[in-house]
Amino acid sequence: MTAIRRLYVHCTSALSSLGPSDGLTHPAWLPERALAAAVPGDLVCLPRPVDVDHLTFLNLLGVGPAPDDVLVPDGLAASDGGDSTLATRVCADRSLVERILRAVPPGGVLELHAGASTPDVLALARWLEREGATRVRVLGGSPADSERADQKHVVRAKAIELGVPVAPGEVVELPFAGGRRRRDFDVMRAAIERQLRLTGRVLVRGSVAAGRCSSFVVSDSGGGHPDEVIYHVSAGADNRVYLIEAMVDPIVSPTIHLHIERSGTVSRGAATDRRSGRPPQGVDLFPSSAHLLGAMEQWAHTMASWIGSEGYVGDLGLDFVEYRDEGTGEPAAFLARVNPRIKGAGYSLALRNRLNDERRGRDLPPIEAFASAPLTARLRSFGDLADALGVLLFSHEEGRGIVPCATGLVALAPTTREALALQAEARAALEDTCAVG
Repeated sequence: MTAIRRLYVHCTSALSSLGPSDGLTHPAWLPERALAAAVPGDLVCLPRPVDVDHLTFLNLLGVGPAPDDVLVPDGLAASDGGDSTLATRVCADRSLVERILRAVPPGGVLELHAGASTPDVLALARWLEREGATRVRVLGGSPADSERADQKHVVRAKAIELGVPVAPGEVVELPFAGGRRRRDFDVMRAAIERQLRLTGRVLVRGSVAAGRCSSFVVSDSGGGHPDEVIYHVSAGADNRVYLIEAMVDPIVSPTIHLHIERSGTVSRGAATDRRSGRPPQGVDLFPSSAHLLGAMEQWAHTMASWIGSEGYVGDLGLDFVEYRDEGTGEPAAFLARVNPRIKGAGYSLALRNRLNDERRGRDLPPIEAFASAPLTARLRSFGDLADALGVLLFSHEEGRGIVPCATGLVALAPTTREALALQAEARAALEDTCAVG
Protein backbone atom coordinates (compact mmCIF):
# COMPACT_ATOMS: atom_id res chain seq x y z
CA MET A 1 0.00 0.00 0.00
CA THR A 2 1.38 3.43 -1.00
CA ALA A 3 2.30 5.65 1.93
CA ILE A 4 0.65 9.10 1.82
CA ARG A 5 1.74 12.26 3.64
CA ARG A 6 -0.72 15.11 3.55
CA LEU A 7 0.35 18.76 3.35
CA TYR A 8 -2.17 21.52 4.16
CA VAL A 9 -1.69 24.94 2.54
CA HIS A 10 -4.93 26.79 3.24
CA CYS A 11 -4.22 30.39 2.30
CA THR A 12 -4.30 31.61 -1.29
CA SER A 13 -4.76 35.36 -0.65
CA ALA A 14 -1.79 37.69 -0.79
CA LEU A 15 -0.31 37.62 2.70
CA SER A 16 0.33 41.37 2.63
CA SER A 17 -3.47 41.86 2.63
CA LEU A 18 -3.86 39.99 5.91
CA GLY A 19 -1.95 42.49 8.01
CA PRO A 20 -0.64 41.83 11.52
CA SER A 21 -2.45 39.45 13.82
CA ASP A 22 -4.98 41.36 15.91
CA GLY A 23 -7.27 39.13 17.90
CA LEU A 24 -8.14 35.47 17.53
CA THR A 25 -10.28 35.76 14.41
CA HIS A 26 -8.38 38.34 12.38
CA PRO A 27 -8.06 37.24 8.70
CA ALA A 28 -4.42 36.41 9.41
CA TRP A 29 -5.71 33.46 11.41
CA LEU A 30 -7.67 32.00 8.51
CA PRO A 31 -4.86 29.69 7.34
CA GLU A 32 -5.00 28.16 10.81
CA ARG A 33 -8.41 26.69 9.98
CA ALA A 34 -6.41 23.74 8.66
CA LEU A 35 -5.40 22.89 12.24
CA ALA A 36 -8.98 21.74 12.87
CA ALA A 37 -8.98 19.48 9.80
CA ALA A 38 -5.49 17.99 10.20
CA VAL A 39 -4.69 14.82 12.12
CA PRO A 40 -1.44 13.62 13.69
CA GLY A 41 1.02 12.88 10.90
CA ASP A 42 -0.22 15.69 8.63
CA LEU A 43 1.93 18.70 7.73
CA VAL A 44 0.35 22.16 8.04
CA CYS A 45 1.89 25.30 6.51
CA LEU A 46 1.11 28.61 8.23
CA PRO A 47 2.28 32.14 7.47
CA ARG A 48 3.37 32.72 11.07
CA PRO A 49 4.16 30.61 14.16
CA VAL A 50 1.20 28.95 15.82
CA ASP A 51 0.13 29.78 19.37
CA VAL A 52 1.78 26.89 21.24
CA ASP A 53 -0.94 26.77 23.92
CA HIS A 54 -3.63 26.54 21.25
CA LEU A 55 -1.89 23.67 19.47
CA THR A 56 -1.29 21.88 22.78
CA PHE A 57 -5.00 22.15 23.61
CA LEU A 58 -5.98 20.70 20.22
CA ASN A 59 -3.41 17.90 20.49
CA LEU A 60 -4.76 16.88 23.90
CA LEU A 61 -8.15 16.43 22.23
CA GLY A 62 -6.57 14.32 19.44
CA VAL A 63 -6.82 17.11 16.87
CA GLY A 64 -4.23 18.83 14.72
CA PRO A 65 -0.64 18.11 13.70
CA ALA A 66 2.33 17.54 15.96
CA PRO A 67 4.25 20.75 16.82
CA ASP A 68 7.17 19.72 14.59
CA ASP A 69 4.77 19.29 11.66
CA VAL A 70 3.66 22.94 11.69
CA LEU A 71 5.75 24.58 8.96
CA VAL A 72 6.30 28.34 8.70
CA PRO A 73 8.18 29.65 5.64
CA ASP A 74 10.89 32.19 6.29
CA GLY A 75 10.23 35.72 5.02
CA LEU A 76 8.55 36.94 1.84
CA ALA A 77 9.38 35.90 -1.70
CA ALA A 78 11.84 38.53 -2.88
CA SER A 79 10.41 38.71 -6.39
CA ASP A 80 6.84 39.67 -5.63
CA GLY A 81 7.16 42.84 -3.60
CA GLY A 82 5.49 41.30 -0.54
CA ASP A 83 2.30 40.18 -2.32
CA SER A 84 3.17 36.50 -2.05
CA THR A 85 0.74 33.79 -1.10
CA LEU A 86 1.54 31.07 1.38
CA ALA A 87 2.28 28.66 -1.49
CA THR A 88 4.78 31.02 -3.11
CA ARG A 89 6.49 31.60 0.24
CA VAL A 90 6.91 27.85 0.65
CA CYS A 91 8.52 27.64 -2.81
CA ALA A 92 10.95 30.42 -1.86
CA ASP A 93 12.10 28.71 1.36
CA ARG A 94 14.65 26.06 0.37
CA SER A 95 15.06 24.62 3.87
CA LEU A 96 11.29 24.25 4.27
CA VAL A 97 11.01 22.48 0.92
CA GLU A 98 13.70 20.05 2.05
CA ARG A 99 11.80 19.38 5.31
CA ILE A 100 8.66 18.58 3.32
CA LEU A 101 10.56 16.24 0.99
CA ARG A 102 12.18 14.41 3.92
CA ALA A 103 8.74 13.86 5.46
CA VAL A 104 7.52 11.83 2.45
CA PRO A 105 8.41 8.12 2.75
CA PRO A 106 10.47 6.65 -0.14
CA GLY A 107 8.10 5.82 -2.98
CA GLY A 108 5.27 7.60 -1.15
CA VAL A 109 2.82 10.26 -2.27
CA LEU A 110 2.61 13.84 -1.03
CA GLU A 111 -1.04 14.90 -1.06
CA LEU A 112 -1.33 18.67 -1.26
CA HIS A 113 -4.56 19.85 0.37
CA ALA A 114 -5.41 23.49 -0.41
CA GLY A 115 -8.40 25.58 0.55
CA ALA A 116 -8.99 26.18 -3.17
CA SER A 117 -7.31 25.04 -6.35
CA THR A 118 -5.31 28.01 -7.64
CA PRO A 119 -2.31 28.50 -9.97
CA ASP A 120 0.10 29.13 -7.06
CA VAL A 121 -0.86 25.81 -5.46
CA LEU A 122 -0.27 23.94 -8.71
CA ALA A 123 3.06 25.74 -9.08
CA LEU A 124 4.01 24.55 -5.59
CA ALA A 125 3.13 20.97 -6.53
CA ARG A 126 5.29 21.15 -9.68
CA TRP A 127 8.16 22.68 -7.71
CA LEU A 128 8.07 19.93 -5.07
CA GLU A 129 8.15 17.27 -7.79
CA ARG A 130 11.09 18.96 -9.50
CA GLU A 131 12.91 19.14 -6.18
CA GLY A 132 12.63 15.41 -5.59
CA ALA A 133 9.16 14.35 -4.41
CA THR A 134 8.33 11.09 -6.22
CA ARG A 135 4.70 12.10 -6.70
CA VAL A 136 2.62 15.09 -5.61
CA ARG A 137 -1.14 14.80 -5.79
CA VAL A 138 -3.15 18.03 -5.55
CA LEU A 139 -6.48 17.56 -3.84
CA GLY A 140 -8.55 19.64 -6.24
CA GLY A 141 -9.12 20.08 -9.93
CA SER A 142 -7.34 22.51 -12.19
CA PRO A 143 -8.01 26.24 -11.63
CA ALA A 144 -10.09 26.13 -14.83
CA ASP A 145 -12.26 23.34 -13.36
CA SER A 146 -12.78 25.33 -10.18
CA GLU A 147 -13.52 28.51 -12.13
CA ARG A 148 -16.17 26.78 -14.22
CA ALA A 149 -17.86 25.34 -11.13
CA ASP A 150 -17.80 28.85 -9.64
CA GLN A 151 -19.67 30.47 -12.54
CA LYS A 152 -23.21 30.90 -11.28
CA HIS A 153 -24.88 31.23 -14.68
CA VAL A 154 -23.22 27.99 -15.90
CA VAL A 155 -24.29 26.14 -12.76
CA ARG A 156 -27.81 27.57 -13.01
CA ALA A 157 -28.23 26.43 -16.61
CA LYS A 158 -26.95 22.93 -15.83
CA ALA A 159 -29.16 22.65 -12.75
CA ILE A 160 -32.24 23.45 -14.86
CA GLU A 161 -31.13 20.87 -17.43
CA LEU A 162 -30.69 18.21 -14.70
CA GLY A 163 -34.01 18.98 -13.02
CA VAL A 164 -32.53 20.64 -9.93
CA PRO A 165 -34.68 23.61 -8.77
CA VAL A 166 -33.18 27.10 -8.89
CA ALA A 167 -34.50 30.48 -7.76
CA PRO A 168 -37.07 32.17 -10.02
CA GLY A 169 -35.14 34.55 -12.22
CA GLU A 170 -33.17 35.10 -15.40
CA VAL A 171 -29.64 35.68 -16.67
CA VAL A 172 -28.48 38.96 -18.23
CA GLU A 173 -25.29 39.37 -20.25
CA LEU A 174 -23.82 42.87 -20.65
CA PRO A 175 -21.46 44.20 -23.32
CA PHE A 176 -17.78 44.53 -22.56
CA ALA A 177 -17.06 47.26 -20.01
CA GLY A 178 -15.23 49.47 -22.48
CA GLY A 179 -18.21 49.89 -24.79
CA ARG A 180 -21.10 50.12 -22.36
CA ARG A 181 -23.68 52.85 -22.83
CA ARG A 182 -26.68 53.71 -20.71
CA ARG A 183 -29.10 51.87 -23.00
CA ASP A 184 -26.94 48.72 -22.67
CA PHE A 185 -28.42 48.33 -19.19
CA ASP A 186 -32.06 48.50 -20.30
CA VAL A 187 -32.20 44.71 -20.43
CA MET A 188 -30.98 44.50 -16.82
CA ARG A 189 -33.48 47.13 -15.66
CA ALA A 190 -36.33 45.29 -17.39
CA ALA A 191 -35.29 41.97 -15.82
CA ILE A 192 -35.18 43.53 -12.34
CA GLU A 193 -38.67 44.99 -12.79
CA ARG A 194 -40.05 41.62 -13.97
CA GLN A 195 -38.66 39.75 -10.98
CA LEU A 196 -39.77 42.46 -8.53
CA ARG A 197 -43.39 41.63 -9.41
CA LEU A 198 -42.96 38.13 -7.96
CA THR A 199 -41.88 38.79 -4.37
CA GLY A 200 -41.09 42.51 -4.13
CA ARG A 201 -37.35 41.84 -3.65
CA VAL A 202 -34.64 40.97 -6.14
CA LEU A 203 -31.08 39.76 -5.75
CA VAL A 204 -28.70 40.91 -8.49
CA ARG A 205 -25.41 39.01 -8.38
CA GLY A 206 -22.45 38.69 -10.67
CA SER A 207 -21.81 35.25 -12.07
CA VAL A 208 -18.29 35.23 -10.61
CA ALA A 209 -17.48 36.61 -7.17
CA ALA A 210 -14.69 39.16 -7.60
CA GLY A 211 -12.66 41.60 -5.57
CA ARG A 212 -15.41 44.20 -5.27
CA CYS A 213 -18.95 43.53 -4.08
CA SER A 214 -20.87 41.83 -6.87
CA SER A 215 -24.23 41.26 -5.14
CA PHE A 216 -26.99 43.85 -4.75
CA VAL A 217 -30.55 43.81 -3.38
CA VAL A 218 -33.47 45.74 -4.87
CA SER A 219 -36.65 46.04 -2.82
CA ASP A 220 -40.08 47.63 -3.21
CA SER A 221 -40.01 48.48 0.51
CA GLY A 222 -37.10 50.89 0.62
CA GLY A 223 -34.16 48.79 -0.57
CA GLY A 224 -31.76 49.63 -3.36
CA HIS A 225 -33.26 51.21 -6.47
CA PRO A 226 -32.65 49.58 -9.89
CA ASP A 227 -30.81 52.72 -11.08
CA GLU A 228 -28.54 52.59 -8.03
CA VAL A 229 -27.67 48.96 -8.71
CA ILE A 230 -27.03 49.66 -12.38
CA TYR A 231 -24.74 52.56 -11.42
CA HIS A 232 -22.58 50.22 -9.30
CA VAL A 233 -22.58 47.53 -11.99
CA SER A 234 -21.60 50.02 -14.69
CA ALA A 235 -18.71 51.32 -12.56
CA GLY A 236 -16.99 47.95 -12.45
CA ALA A 237 -15.68 45.43 -14.92
CA ASP A 238 -15.70 42.36 -12.66
CA ASN A 239 -18.63 40.65 -14.37
CA ARG A 240 -20.38 40.66 -17.70
CA VAL A 241 -23.01 38.09 -16.70
CA TYR A 242 -25.50 38.71 -13.89
CA LEU A 243 -28.26 36.62 -12.30
CA ILE A 244 -31.49 38.51 -11.58
CA GLU A 245 -33.44 36.43 -9.05
CA ALA A 246 -36.60 36.92 -7.03
CA MET A 247 -35.87 36.68 -3.31
CA VAL A 248 -37.88 34.63 -0.83
CA ASP A 249 -38.01 34.48 2.98
CA PRO A 250 -35.88 31.45 3.90
CA ILE A 251 -36.97 29.00 6.56
CA VAL A 252 -33.44 27.62 6.67
CA SER A 253 -30.32 27.85 4.47
CA PRO A 254 -28.60 24.44 4.37
CA THR A 255 -25.22 23.60 2.85
CA ILE A 256 -24.53 20.05 1.66
CA HIS A 257 -20.82 19.28 2.10
CA LEU A 258 -19.52 16.65 -0.34
CA HIS A 259 -16.19 15.35 -1.63
CA ILE A 260 -15.45 14.28 -5.20
CA GLU A 261 -12.83 11.55 -5.56
CA ARG A 262 -10.43 11.29 -8.50
CA SER A 263 -12.51 8.42 -9.80
CA GLY A 264 -15.50 10.78 -9.99
CA THR A 265 -17.20 9.08 -7.04
CA VAL A 266 -19.13 11.47 -4.83
CA SER A 267 -18.68 10.69 -1.17
CA ARG A 268 -21.58 10.85 1.22
CA GLY A 269 -21.43 14.18 3.00
CA ALA A 270 -23.17 16.07 5.76
CA ALA A 271 -25.49 19.06 5.92
CA THR A 272 -25.17 22.20 8.01
CA ASP A 273 -27.49 25.20 8.37
CA ARG A 274 -26.47 28.85 8.20
CA ARG A 275 -28.43 30.98 10.66
CA SER A 276 -28.30 34.65 9.66
CA GLY A 277 -31.46 36.34 10.92
CA ARG A 278 -30.92 36.01 14.69
CA PRO A 279 -27.90 36.59 16.92
CA PRO A 280 -25.28 35.41 16.91
CA GLN A 281 -25.19 36.29 13.21
CA GLY A 282 -23.60 33.85 10.81
CA VAL A 283 -23.71 30.77 13.05
CA ASP A 284 -23.40 27.34 11.38
CA LEU A 285 -25.48 24.56 12.90
CA PHE A 286 -25.26 20.78 12.71
CA PRO A 287 -27.36 18.75 12.14
CA SER A 288 -29.55 20.50 9.60
CA SER A 289 -33.19 21.16 10.47
CA ALA A 290 -34.35 21.36 6.83
CA HIS A 291 -37.64 19.60 6.01
CA LEU A 292 -36.53 18.74 2.47
CA LEU A 293 -33.03 17.58 3.36
CA GLY A 294 -33.41 14.24 1.56
CA ALA A 295 -34.36 15.95 -1.70
CA MET A 296 -31.56 18.50 -1.35
CA GLU A 297 -29.01 15.72 -0.81
CA GLN A 298 -30.19 14.03 -4.03
CA TRP A 299 -29.95 17.31 -5.95
CA ALA A 300 -26.49 17.95 -4.48
CA HIS A 301 -25.26 14.53 -5.59
CA THR A 302 -26.69 15.13 -9.07
CA MET A 303 -24.81 18.42 -9.38
CA ALA A 304 -21.63 16.99 -7.86
CA SER A 305 -21.65 14.10 -10.34
CA TRP A 306 -21.75 16.58 -13.22
CA ILE A 307 -19.02 18.77 -11.67
CA GLY A 308 -16.85 15.67 -11.16
CA SER A 309 -17.37 14.65 -14.80
CA GLU A 310 -16.04 18.11 -15.77
CA GLY A 311 -12.75 17.33 -14.02
CA TYR A 312 -13.16 18.84 -10.56
CA VAL A 313 -11.74 16.90 -7.61
CA GLY A 314 -11.97 17.78 -3.94
CA ASP A 315 -14.29 19.44 -1.43
CA LEU A 316 -17.57 20.91 -2.60
CA GLY A 317 -20.23 22.91 -0.76
CA LEU A 318 -23.71 23.33 -2.26
CA ASP A 319 -25.89 26.07 -0.76
CA PHE A 320 -29.67 25.64 -0.77
CA VAL A 321 -32.57 27.78 0.38
CA GLU A 322 -35.69 26.24 1.93
CA TYR A 323 -38.76 28.47 2.04
CA ARG A 324 -42.54 28.22 2.28
CA ASP A 325 -44.37 28.21 -1.04
CA GLU A 326 -47.02 30.95 -0.96
CA GLY A 327 -49.37 28.94 -3.14
CA THR A 328 -49.36 25.61 -1.29
CA GLY A 329 -48.04 26.63 2.12
CA GLU A 330 -45.65 23.68 1.94
CA PRO A 331 -41.84 23.82 2.17
CA ALA A 332 -39.98 24.23 -1.13
CA ALA A 333 -36.29 24.56 -1.89
CA PHE A 334 -33.81 25.53 -4.59
CA LEU A 335 -30.08 25.47 -5.25
CA ALA A 336 -28.52 28.88 -4.55
CA ARG A 337 -24.81 28.36 -5.17
CA VAL A 338 -22.03 25.84 -5.70
CA ASN A 339 -18.73 26.42 -3.87
CA PRO A 340 -15.77 24.47 -5.34
CA ARG A 341 -13.81 24.57 -2.07
CA ILE A 342 -14.14 23.67 1.58
CA LYS A 343 -16.53 26.08 3.29
CA GLY A 344 -16.18 27.43 6.81
CA ALA A 345 -18.63 24.93 8.29
CA GLY A 346 -16.62 22.17 6.64
CA TYR A 347 -13.80 22.80 9.10
CA SER A 348 -16.22 22.42 12.01
CA LEU A 349 -17.46 19.16 10.48
CA ALA A 350 -13.87 17.96 10.15
CA LEU A 351 -13.25 18.89 13.79
CA ARG A 352 -16.34 16.99 14.94
CA ASN A 353 -15.33 13.93 12.89
CA ARG A 354 -11.82 13.96 14.38
CA LEU A 355 -13.16 14.32 17.94
CA ASN A 356 -15.56 11.43 17.33
CA ASP A 357 -12.70 9.27 16.02
CA GLU A 358 -10.90 9.94 19.29
CA ARG A 359 -14.03 9.24 21.32
CA ARG A 360 -14.56 5.91 19.60
CA GLY A 361 -11.08 4.94 20.72
CA ARG A 362 -12.09 5.83 24.27
CA ASP A 363 -15.42 4.01 23.97
CA LEU A 364 -17.35 7.27 24.40
CA PRO A 365 -20.60 8.20 22.60
CA PRO A 366 -20.31 10.45 19.52
CA ILE A 367 -20.90 14.19 19.51
CA GLU A 368 -24.19 14.76 17.74
CA ALA A 369 -24.35 18.54 17.26
CA PHE A 370 -22.39 21.76 17.02
CA ALA A 371 -22.94 25.49 16.67
CA SER A 372 -19.98 27.32 15.12
CA ALA A 373 -19.93 31.11 15.13
CA PRO A 374 -17.33 33.78 14.31
CA LEU A 375 -15.71 35.66 17.16
CA THR A 376 -14.17 39.10 17.27
CA ALA A 377 -11.95 39.06 20.32
CA ARG A 378 -9.46 41.56 21.70
CA LEU A 379 -7.55 38.77 23.43
CA ARG A 380 -4.22 38.19 21.77
CA SER A 381 -3.35 34.73 23.07
CA PHE A 382 -5.04 31.39 23.48
CA GLY A 383 -4.05 31.34 27.14
CA ASP A 384 -6.09 34.49 27.82
CA LEU A 385 -9.03 33.05 25.90
CA ALA A 386 -8.83 29.75 27.79
CA ASP A 387 -8.77 31.61 31.11
CA ALA A 388 -11.87 33.57 30.11
CA LEU A 389 -13.79 30.46 29.01
CA GLY A 390 -12.66 28.26 31.92
CA VAL A 391 -14.86 25.19 32.39
CA LEU A 392 -16.67 25.91 29.12
CA LEU A 393 -13.73 24.51 27.12
CA PHE A 394 -14.41 21.14 25.51
CA SER A 395 -13.41 17.98 27.32
CA HIS A 396 -13.92 14.37 26.22
CA GLU A 397 -15.04 13.48 29.74
CA GLU A 398 -17.96 15.93 29.57
CA GLY A 399 -18.70 15.31 25.89
CA ARG A 400 -19.57 18.97 25.41
CA GLY A 401 -17.84 22.34 25.40
CA ILE A 402 -16.12 25.00 23.31
CA VAL A 403 -13.23 24.45 20.90
CA PRO A 404 -11.75 27.79 19.77
CA CYS A 405 -10.59 27.62 16.14
CA ALA A 406 -9.69 30.08 13.43
CA THR A 407 -13.32 29.92 12.26
CA GLY A 408 -14.46 31.13 15.69
CA LEU A 409 -15.97 29.28 18.63
CA VAL A 410 -17.20 25.75 17.91
CA ALA A 411 -19.68 24.65 20.57
CA LEU A 412 -20.15 20.87 20.62
CA ALA A 413 -22.95 19.14 22.51
CA PRO A 414 -25.49 16.30 22.32
CA THR A 415 -28.14 18.59 20.74
CA THR A 416 -28.28 21.79 18.70
CA ARG A 417 -30.20 23.51 21.49
CA GLU A 418 -27.43 22.73 23.97
CA ALA A 419 -24.76 23.83 21.49
CA LEU A 420 -26.48 27.20 21.03
CA ALA A 421 -26.76 27.57 24.80
CA LEU A 422 -23.02 26.93 25.06
CA GLN A 423 -22.38 29.63 22.46
CA ALA A 424 -24.39 32.07 24.55
CA GLU A 425 -22.53 31.11 27.74
CA ALA A 426 -19.16 31.52 26.04
CA ARG A 427 -20.02 34.96 24.68
CA ALA A 428 -21.31 36.06 28.07
CA ALA A 429 -18.07 34.89 29.68
CA LEU A 430 -16.00 36.83 27.15
CA GLU A 431 -18.15 39.94 27.52
CA ASP A 432 -17.60 39.80 31.28
CA THR A 433 -13.86 40.03 30.66
CA CYS A 434 -14.30 42.81 28.03
CA ALA A 435 -12.81 40.40 25.50
CA VAL A 436 -15.42 40.81 22.79
CA GLY A 437 -15.12 43.78 20.46
